[in-house]
Amino acid sequence: MVEITHHPSITSCKIYLCVSFIRVFVVMLSAILTSITPPAFAASSTPAPRDFVGNFIGNDATVENYLSVSGGVDRAHNFESLYLEKTISSHDSFSLFVGYQRLEQQGETAAIGGFSNLGLAYKHLLLELPANEFLLTISPSLELPVGDRGISETHARAGSEFLFQKGFGDLPDGIALLRPAGIEGDAGFESKVTGARDDLLNADLELEYSLGYLDANVAADSVPMLVRNLTPHLDFDYAQYLSAHNNSSAPDFELTPGIAWMNDTFEVNLGAQIALNHSSSRTGAVAFVWLLGVSYDQLVPAFGRNLFR
Repeated sequence: MVEITHHPSITSCKIYLCVSFIRVFVVMLSAILTSITPPAFAASSTPAPRDFVGNFIGNDATVENYLSVSGGVDRAHNFESLYLEKTISSHDSFSLFVGYQRLEQQGETAAIGGFSNLGLAYKHLLLELPANEFLLTISPSLELPVGDRGISETHARAGSEFLFQKGFGDLPDGIALLRPAGIEGDAGFESKVTGARDDLLNADLELEYSLGYLDANVAADSVPMLVRNLTPHLDFDYAQYLSAHNNSSAPDFELTPGIAWMNDTFEVNLGAQIALNHSSSRTGAVAFVWLLGVSYDQLVPAFGRNLFR
């Protein structure tokens, strides 16, 4: 086994960047909250619905009609992707995902680029607890090897993941300011259908705080209109390949402070994805990531019709 030695100055730089971004994130949220002076906190028996952020692909535990375009850029790599989800019933949906990547190669004058494989997924709602703002879904997926060979895997892959989301609107009055908080995440795996076995494990966890929920359900008219649709969030991502010979790659850890602007129809999400270890920083220590999303059935209700009830 080859031991990788990290240069102290590089490691210190990553730690400094990570701490700096988290500090800005916390200061920004604190500044917003300290400007809010609600006279009282009250839990509504029928609170206004909460909009969860999801991740930078657009996939979350909610079964919905949703279209997003997302991307990112770092020192040597930039990428864009499209995600489309369509409900077929109130508990089920199908989705597709495709992307395009450009990668600078060391020692080469021209970058390589191409389309990624086509991802297909089915999402099914397993458990819904509206009073506790909790959802649990399962999503089997299939990746078809139709992308450019220089960029994409040449074998089909199949897998599955569990997705959940939980809002804290059921917290007691004594900690009412935490009711706008939410947590969501997923955990799953995928493996090659043909060829040597090559398993990928992945997990994501996101903490978020909805200023819109705060204004609508906790402290009415206390949040300035300019920031009322903002949801600061903090994402932690893990991924790791496991081979057929009981060997594994180094885990990939990333932290993404971000902020989303959301309403019933549109979402704009911006973040800085920070590499936490060597394996996640091959193309850069920090990447800027973005997402533009739309719940298209809010624009054209006919597109929201389900095939099954």
